[in-house]
Amino acid sequence: MRLTSLRSKIFLLVGLTLLLGAVTVMLVTQRNVTRSVVASEQQAVKNVLNLLVRDSEARWGALLTDKITTVRNGRGHLVELGATVRSVLSMYVEQIDAGLLSPAQAQNLAQAWINQLATNEQRFGFVFDHTFKVIASGEPALVGVDLSGLQDFKGHPLAASAYQEARATGQSFAIYRWPAAHSDGESELRYAYFSYFEPWDWVFAITDNAAAISSQFDRRREEMETAVREALVSLRLAETGFAFIMQDDGQLVSPLPGQYTDLLSSQNLGSGPTLQAMLKGIPATGEVATFTFNGQPQTQGWSIGASHFKPLGWTIVAAVPNDDLTRPATKLRNRLAVIFLAILLISLMVAWALSARITRPLQQLSLFARKLPEQDLSAPADIPDHIARLPGKQPDEVGRLASTFIFMDQQLRENVARLLRETSSRERLESELSIAHTIQMGLLPVPPTDDILKKVDLYATMLPAKEVGGDLYDYFLLNNGKLCFVIGDVSDKGVPAALFMAVTRTLIRACAEDETDPARLMERVNNRLSENNPNMMFVTLVLAVLDLETGELSWSNGGHPPLCVLQTDGQLRMLEGRSGPACGVQEDLPYRLFSTRLEPGEMVLGYTDGVTEALDPQGQLYGDPRLYRFLTNRAPAGAQDTTMALVHDVRQYANGTDQSDDITVIAAKRAAS
Repeated sequence: MRLTSLRSKIFLLVGLTLLLGAVTVMLVTQRNVTRSVVASEQQAVKNVLNLLVRDSEARWGALLTDKITTVRNGRGHLVELGATVRSVLSMYVEQIDAGLLSPAQAQNLAQAWINQLATNEQRFGFVFDHTFKVIASGEPALVGVDLSGLQDFKGHPLAASAYQEARATGQSFAIYRWPAAHSDGESELRYAYFSYFEPWDWVFAITDNAAAISSQFDRRREEMETAVREALVSLRLAETGFAFIMQDDGQLVSPLPGQYTDLLSSQNLGSGPTLQAMLKGIPATGEVATFTFNGQPQTQGWSIGASHFKPLGWTIVAAVPNDDLTRPATKLRNRLAVIFLAILLISLMVAWALSARITRPLQQLSLFARKLPEQDLSAPADIPDHIARLPGKQPDEVGRLASTFIFMDQQLRENVARLLRETSSRERLESELSIAHTIQMGLLPVPPTDDILKKVDLYATMLPAKEVGGDLYDYFLLNNGKLCFVIGDVSDKGVPAALFMAVTRTLIRACAEDETDPARLMERVNNRLSENNPNMMFVTLVLAVLDLETGELSWSNGGHPPLCVLQTDGQLRMLEGRSGPACGVQEDLPYRLFSTRLEPGEMVLGYTDGVTEALDPQGQLYGDPRLYRFLTNRAPAGAQDTTMALVHDVRQYANGTDQSDDITVIAAKRAAS
């Protein structure tokens, strides 16, 4: 820029003034915003940490409440069974009082009854006397055992303590370990309800395995840890910060992100304590402790917040890189810089636009631009000499503008050439789609052989809405000589649906090699389609098997429109009933089997929703009622005539409206006897 004119000096003064003001505003704004944003982000991290602590407390409280409830319910069941035992023993005493039984007979009967008292493999009853010897038990191996050497969970003699407490209060509860049957086995943790029966100086007990309660508690705790872990994996603090949980033994309940796995072993300031050691020093008061941690000199600093949850022995940690705290202020500064730069450029352009010396070059450039539409842009560029010289002649905005016009001319010609190439590529793609259509049509089954046509008149057709479609039909003979025919509709259209259709057809044929039951065949196809289906595509499907000799027809319907049976009297019979949902949605779903008989001369017809959802020019659906009327009003005809007549009626109804969905029809008419 030449400073030989007042115009240039004013231009430079305006530019320097705007630039100085912009720099001053950006520096002041960055300082103030950084302070407030850092404080706000730190408080947000602290709030998230407090929420995690409160959530852990709530989950732990619910876990303990569930355990207490389970124990109380178990004890209640034991008490109820104990009441039953007391009632039976009292009945025997009443029979003694009535002179119906002698004491010895009554006790023998009571012992025999208790020997049968076992509600399941783990819960049973037993009785011991004042010598602490078991005289009857629902567990046969316990009869005759001396309980005097067995201790409860507190280290007290089990039988003696239960005997004394039951005599004093009427009942007693105890937890104990029953020795294993083998010396190298593990003892069994059990709990029992004891009650004293005064007439015979007996103590009867109902005992159950306590390991299930402990296992349930451990399982619930593991589920809690899994839920917390899954929540923390998706939690992000600021931009790249994260939260994790460390146990007192240093093990991680939820892992650190992969790129920060070495953070716990890093030393503060390169030589100080590791982050893991610093976290172990967090007091177990439940309060949130915050500190700054600087790892190796080449790594970024961290803002750490941590709280120790004593009941679980967890240290809940939130770690946020310091760069995340300052990045919002930096982004704001950069946005302001862009805004100020744009304002500066606009101001300079407006000031410089006042210069009259750019008028003539601008007119030349305008005329050059006006002639561009008249040129053959597919030919090489032919830039006029006076335009081509402008960039070198005027090294200012006018020269740059001329360069831009020249560049635009070049880009237009390149874009036109690219458009021509893309047009050629599109034509090639359309050709490939046409080939794909031919291949898909080739995948459809060949016409049935004459020996099949003697027993059943079979015909099917498919009209894709695009070059390739997602409808499918198939028919083939099973190993047992029966005819299997299939019709289905994939949930998508185009190439993806065609590929899914091809996979489905292949699976059906492969599974039918060793399976002839339509319902089980449907289940196997559904399981295979659901195994790896990331796009959540599915296919409605009807699998039917026709006995060519007897006319027995069995089928399974997975979310597809029902089959129709045209009876010899012209009536229409619908094969209603859904066996299950569409295939490919979820694995391991059961499908129901249906069956009927196809009389000689009757025709079964299947179709896809492309028939009933065809639209006329007014947007009205073809619909089920029109389909049923068409089928019942037709004179008896063969499978091909009926199928083609139905397709013709649908096209006539559409009256030129674009086909929105694939149309597929299959018909099988049993030969007259």
